[in-house]
Amino acid sequence: MSDSVVSYSREMGLTHDDFWRLLPRAMGHHHYERRGDEVHATIEGGKLVIALGPPQERKIALLRIPYAEVVFTFTDVEEEQRMVFKTHFDLHYQRGGG
Repeated sequence: MSDSVVSYSREMGLTHDDFWRLLPRAMGHHHYERRGDEVHATIEGGKLVIALGPPQERKIALLRIPYAEVVFTFTDVEEEQRMVFKTHFDLHYQRGGG
């Protein structure tokens, strides 16, 4: 595979502090480094950049819910490896619910 790029974004209901606190476990065994509001990682021989957007707040009546847009850009990472990474990453950012 040569320069295959897959990118997607989503809103994550968390603060920046929450994102950075949970990141080490969410990245699992993958080597990464933080550069400002970006994470640069190696995923099975390919690359991943996670860009954390500015902190935002959704207001519903008196309730305020923090969130940020998070963009994931994979370069030269096979679909199966992307899905394995995504499943592991998401598991560490799940919140309790019923």
